[in-house]
Amino acid sequence: MLTALTALYLARIINLEEALAGFSSAGLLTVLVLFVVAEGLNKTGALNWYIGRLLGMPSTPAGAQIRVMAPIVLLSGFINDTALVTIALPVLIQWAGRVKVPLRLILMPLSFAALLGGVCTVIGNSTNLIVVSLLLDAYPDEERYQNMPLFALTPYGVPVAFIGMAYVILMSPLLLMRKDPGGRALKTDDDILLGARLTQWSPAAGRSIKRSGLRDTGGIYLVSVMRRATGNIHTAVSPEFVLEVGDILYFTGLIDTFGEFCEEHGLEVITNELESPTNSARDTVEENGQPSVMESFSGSYDKDENEKNLVCLGFTLDSLLDSTHQDRMRVIFNIQDAIRGEWQVYSPLCHMPLSGETSRVVVTIQEDQDLVVVAIDTLDRPGLLLDISKCLARLHLELHHTEAASRCSRSLSIWRCEPSHGGDESMTEIWSVIHSLLSTSGAEATRQRGLQVLRARVRDGRLVGKTLGNIPDFSETYKAAIVAIQKADGRVYTQSLSMADGRVYTQSLSMVIFDVGDLLVLQVKEDSPLRQSPPEDFYTSKDSSNSRLSFNFHRNSLADQSSGERAENENVSNRNIPIWNDLEVLKPCSIGDEAQREFLTAMQVEKSSHLTGKTVAQAGIDKLPGLFLVSIEHPSTVPDSIPPVEYFSTVPLTIELSEGDVLWFSGSATSVGNLRKIPGLSLLESDEIMKVDEKASDRCLVEAVVSRNGPLVGRTVKEVKFRSYYGAAVIAVHREGRRVHELPSNIKLQAGDVLLLEAGKSFLAANKTRYDTGFTLVSEVEDSSPPRFRMLLPSIVITVGAYVCAMLDLSSLFGTAMAAAVLMVGCGVLSESEARSAIQWHIYLTIAPAFGVGQALIKSGVASAIASFLVEVGTAMGIGSAGLLGAVYLATVLMSQIVANNAAAALIFPIAMDAADRAGIDHSLMAYAIMLASSAAFMTPFGYQTNLMVMGHGGYSTGDFLIFGTPMQIVLLFVSTVALVVPAWWLVWLSSFAVLVLVCLFRVLQDAKAVI
Repeated sequence: MLTALTALYLARIINLEEALAGFSSAGLLTVLVLFVVAEGLNKTGALNWYIGRLLGMPSTPAGAQIRVMAPIVLLSGFINDTALVTIALPVLIQWAGRVKVPLRLILMPLSFAALLGGVCTVIGNSTNLIVVSLLLDAYPDEERYQNMPLFALTPYGVPVAFIGMAYVILMSPLLLMRKDPGGRALKTDDDILLGARLTQWSPAAGRSIKRSGLRDTGGIYLVSVMRRATGNIHTAVSPEFVLEVGDILYFTGLIDTFGEFCEEHGLEVITNELESPTNSARDTVEENGQPSVMESFSGSYDKDENEKNLVCLGFTLDSLLDSTHQDRMRVIFNIQDAIRGEWQVYSPLCHMPLSGETSRVVVTIQEDQDLVVVAIDTLDRPGLLLDISKCLARLHLELHHTEAASRCSRSLSIWRCEPSHGGDESMTEIWSVIHSLLSTSGAEATRQRGLQVLRARVRDGRLVGKTLGNIPDFSETYKAAIVAIQKADGRVYTQSLSMADGRVYTQSLSMVIFDVGDLLVLQVKEDSPLRQSPPEDFYTSKDSSNSRLSFNFHRNSLADQSSGERAENENVSNRNIPIWNDLEVLKPCSIGDEAQREFLTAMQVEKSSHLTGKTVAQAGIDKLPGLFLVSIEHPSTVPDSIPPVEYFSTVPLTIELSEGDVLWFSGSATSVGNLRKIPGLSLLESDEIMKVDEKASDRCLVEAVVSRNGPLVGRTVKEVKFRSYYGAAVIAVHREGRRVHELPSNIKLQAGDVLLLEAGKSFLAANKTRYDTGFTLVSEVEDSSPPRFRMLLPSIVITVGAYVCAMLDLSSLFGTAMAAAVLMVGCGVLSESEARSAIQWHIYLTIAPAFGVGQALIKSGVASAIASFLVEVGTAMGIGSAGLLGAVYLATVLMSQIVANNAAAALIFPIAMDAADRAGIDHSLMAYAIMLASSAAFMTPFGYQTNLMVMGHGGYSTGDFLIFGTPMQIVLLFVSTVALVVPAWWLVWLSSFAVLVLVCLFRVLQDAKAVI
């Protein structure tokens, strides 16, 4: 637009004053100032939380849509729609997940509601203000335009809003949910509970939760444990809870990585082929996991007693034979901890004995479980692990699980094996053979990969209407077993237990009837056809027949393939066609490095917090977007301790929160920033944060990677006096893909650790130019400044006061908005830099030139020619002024699909006014028609910026906007025209409101029937 303005000026079609008229437009400048006011509300951080609480808990999708659209339409009449959607978007994403309503039914209605509310008042959106400004400039002698009432547009805009809401509520289930390639209508992975049995080969067997490593993996979370011995479900297991072989562990999180997770930790996924012991399980839930009979053993190997007796264990055969099973397991567990990065735990036990032996081999045999565990600590060398694996095979030991790492030039490894049939090797033989091997080189060994877990959607094929019981050859046909089934309404079925309302329910996958759209979580074998990808256009083509696939195959075949190879590959692909028609495998969602990097953050319930006395579910903090509530710890005092000694104990997630409770959340750095915006919660390390010598408005979250040779390695945050030296506070630590469940001040830092810091601009500036610090990389987390809860009330008072003063004509809206912006900065709600950044200059540079281009259209005669054409079209319709108003409306809508709606309004204005003069139509009616039309940006995501804001989060495509928005555009064209030409505005109001009420009742009743 700026280029067009420059060309028109250089061509002398417009003069300098006309070219710069838009840059001094009062309406446009008012829009820019309102961006600052809206940013002030957003920076308080608490407004979005309270909005989410006011929305409540609707039981149906229609109820949710009504609760979203009604307040947004009302507020959008007085608050800038872009700022309103900016504030509401994260709130509604979180709220939709909590009330189990698909985002596709919420976010596009959010954007459309903001547009509909904007046409209810003159100040509802920036386009209205620009059109009013154009009226003032075009007709300076008209007194009624000089002080246009705030509600001048209301008689015409409210019916449009009513009918628009009715259309969205009625048609969204039919058009928005008609197809969903991304599966967004379903629940997220976090809603699916997957079970896995702890095998005797698992390194977690006999270990506490804290030492098992099961809570360290990002993206997968341990929810509960079912004891094999008792059948009881423990929903809140403490870090000291010891796992036993045969226990069923329930996880939630990333489904696509669950198979690899189970393989790594020696777990067996519960599928329809692997029945869980639900029939013997008791229908009771233990609220807190208690130490088992093995807990005393677990505690013994985590203490530092009898170390002297263990120093030589495994270096010689006599030391191994003279040791107890408990001593051997203690050394094995310490080697396991060292493999996982806790080298300091093991290093006191690995001193070389006086005999000079350099290799340690610890062997223990548990005959009752057919389990042989071998732990090896030796000098590292190429090919060592391959040699050991082959040696174990020669000893007739079938390898089930291994883990290894290199520490300080030494190779540490643990091998969990099962004696093969006919094998009866003793501990002496195993130790002697392996010990003699460690000084030799060996040959190559391989390890069979585990089974993969993936997701597939049921298509309209052979599975529909059947159960697993009706498909006895399911496993053979698909080379897969079912882990879980998720129905379109969100219900989840698994082979194991399900929990709801504190009760345990048993169920069988064999009884579930398959429907189109069901999501299956499958464990597939290596040769499963589901692991082979169909042609790219297989599911998008209407014809996925054999012939079409053959054509695509030949077209994509490699030129150097022989005819026999091509025929064989084609036959394989053709055999897979029925299976691909039955099930569509969903590709894993790609997540960036930041999303994979999870931080474990401790939040504490503040004094006098509104969260006190509520459960996390009642408080709405149990399922926050991008965050997982790992555990809750309650502070207690050791009885009779002097001075009082405080400790924390894990409590169930179902108890009511109390002051001082610590909630451990896992999530990305961005999610942690959002977590701080919840009133009543504060970071456990808030005392350190408050001591950071920077203004709150200048602080933000920063990710910093610890340097390999820096001063931080091997020291804790307390020891280096981190805050004093670096001027920043450590909030959480991420280490090698693992979450670190410990207070940051107590963590001994390692090279490569990623620290999540709260720091000021001075920290960022210093580390961008200084390379001798302890960090190799420093990056700022966007939009992560700390919330300013105490500024919520002042910001609301300032904003409301500005609008009230404008409504009472005490000053123009530009004047009151400027005063509000100045007060926001003066009161400390915003800093000066934040106020400058809030102004969206790209909008200013897009709209301002449109004024000059519009003037060029008038002077060149183009506006007059188009106006004549529109008058002729309107007259030809034979319906009087309604025809011309409808033609202008349609022309404005079409133009707003090409350029920004603000620019479209500025361009169409001179044309419309010329047409109004020719047809004798009131200028104000024509201006209202432009306002209504330019805000009707429903057909494409590019028509208005709020559409683009919700597009990615809701999973919409351009086609979704076209299919859903085009009929709505036609309906509103008719309603807008009727509202403008019917003198009895109240009649139009009543009619449109009646339609809205009937549609709402119909949808609510339909949704209620569907739930029943």
